[in-house]
Amino acid sequence: MGQSNSAVQMSGNPRALREKLRAASGSCPPANYRDAVVLEDSAILLSRLAELGASTPTCVYFGQVPRGQQTNLLLGRLGLARGSIAARHITEAFTDGELDCVIGDGNDGQHGMEVPVFDGEGRRYDLTCGYSDYAMCYRLFGGAGEFGRFGANNSEVRDVAVGKDKLMKVFTFRSPALRPVEVDGHQDGALGMIVLFYDLNAMDAVKNELLDTDTLTVNQIMKHSPKLAQRMLESTSS
Repeated sequence: MGQSNSAVQMSGNPRALREKLRAASGSCPPANYRDAVVLEDSAILLSRLAELGASTPTCVYFGQVPRGQQTNLLLGRLGLARGSIAARHITEAFTDGELDCVIGDGNDGQHGMEVPVFDGEGRRYDLTCGYSDYAMCYRLFGGAGEFGRFGANNSEVRDVAVGKDKLMKVFTFRSPALRPVEVDGHQDGALGMIVLFYDLNAMDAVKNELLDTDTLTVNQIMKHSPKLAQRMLESTSS
């Protein structure tokens, strides 16, 4: 109830919402995702990044894909991270001007900032990144054509929409070659995202207490579920 009341108070007050997101505690784990890197065997993706003259991608989220209404095929949206603490690395990736554009007025309308999104095969999708304070979640959304193509090429999106558990890595990078996307206050160019998906066996996750948090790091997975980590490595190399 308290969270809902807080969301109502923030709606229509973008400055307060921006300050709340910026104030998310950096002392809460994970401090960073420096161990998470773009797959070295994703030759096509790496080639696309090289063509763009992209900065080194930085992992801003590694955890479960938000389910429920956060990822909805009919509404054309994919949840990125839920809660200001879990999403704080995504927040840190935006300039103040970009964050203002992303959050809009804090409501659930179709506000947001255009963000080119790349999948593991290097395919580009021109989506929009927005934020719902009511749901406390960053989202990627798009029209039926572009988001539909994203879902068709990445079956994990459909799996999450019907209630299956999946893991997701989200990276951000900068490139001046991403124009005509507007650049707002960053010398390295416009912001782009990379979204990678992984299978998560729910039963194994429960046994290894992996479902206790939305902020799973590489080290946490290696520590609590070496078998899961091995399966993830095998799936990326197959």
